[in-house]
Amino acid sequence: MALTTGFRIAERSGLSPVGYKNFLHLVDDPKRALACGRALLEGNAHPDIDEVESLAYLGINYSEWVDTYGEVGAQRLYLEGGRRIFFPLRFMGRVLEEIRPAVVVTTSSPRSERAATEAAVIRGVPSLNIMDLFGLPYDIYPRQPVHSDRITVLSEFVRDNLTTAGIDPARILVTGCPAYDPLQDPDNIRQGAEFRRRMGWEGRTVVMYPGYLEDPSPCTPLEYLGNRFGLAVEQRLRAWVAEAPARALVVRYHPSQYHEFPDLGEQDGVYVSIPTREPVAFLLHASDIVVVQTTTVGLEAALSGKRVLCLRFAPSVTNLEFDYSRMGLAEPVESMDDLTLAIDNPHPIQRSLRVMPPPGLAAPRVADAILGLVHRSIQG
Repeated sequence: MALTTGFRIAERSGLSPVGYKNFLHLVDDPKRALACGRALLEGNAHPDIDEVESLAYLGINYSEWVDTYGEVGAQRLYLEGGRRIFFPLRFMGRVLEEIRPAVVVTTSSPRSERAATEAAVIRGVPSLNIMDLFGLPYDIYPRQPVHSDRITVLSEFVRDNLTTAGIDPARILVTGCPAYDPLQDPDNIRQGAEFRRRMGWEGRTVVMYPGYLEDPSPCTPLEYLGNRFGLAVEQRLRAWVAEAPARALVVRYHPSQYHEFPDLGEQDGVYVSIPTREPVAFLLHASDIVVVQTTTVGLEAALSGKRVLCLRFAPSVTNLEFDYSRMGLAEPVESMDDLTLAIDNPHPIQRSLRVMPPPGLAAPRVADAILGLVHRSIQG
């Protein structure tokens, strides 16, 4: 079951995914659910998500609120948090009852996937969460009341964070994360070199900026709200490229948000990537330096051996205390004015081995953990 922008990525990988729309028959009133989805579609549509899937996703989640809290309660919840606080526990329970899986495998995302995990635990279905993040104190995942039977994590650093938060260490397996395995694929390394040749960028210093929207909070300055921070960084980097012919830039906004950033136009030495149309791995190999806020692309860049610059003045970094430079994975950038100075003046860092994953591919280790739960389910 591939959710939101993951659907096309799953199709591109050769899979035949299903989505919310394939389980509309499980809700009490499918027509009402679609009507709710239609009412919420404005501002929630995405160019890479099928409209019927968007209607089903929005409508099923909102309808569950209506059934649980009434019309007034559902409206209040939506005003407070919008789709970011959807939690379709009843719906996911019905999905599991229909397909009767041997095991439920999810990431640690806090909405549909968390609901699927809790629905599995309630029904005694073995479950496994694949974590791609660090389990830092701000992260809601360690504080969730229900966790899977097994949690696969990136590194010893993550395991320590989860056990400190009170999660039973017997549940936790240090496997690395399969999402980062493509970085080790020789074909992606080759494609990165080919991309530089095709663009005429051989010999240039290539910077990648994988930006995203900055959320509103009391600590977010108006000039950095929403897409303004990302645009300010992109403009600063474009100006840096324009100053010298030996520079280049890859701009790649978040897959769920890239359509909310305006096109700043064609420029020599600048490539704007559409993230739902091409993977990030080869672009990382084509880059020399990656400039980040808190995106996991920063970790991928570090795993690829690239210089990483963390924009410590970004609201998301200061608000969440998610700082790659404090973890020993990035060089710090303290202000917008310091950005290009940091690019041109490398600052050596000492990387922490406990933050890094174990050697080799993660997918086989995670697969072994899943199969262990399957065998347990069959025997049970």
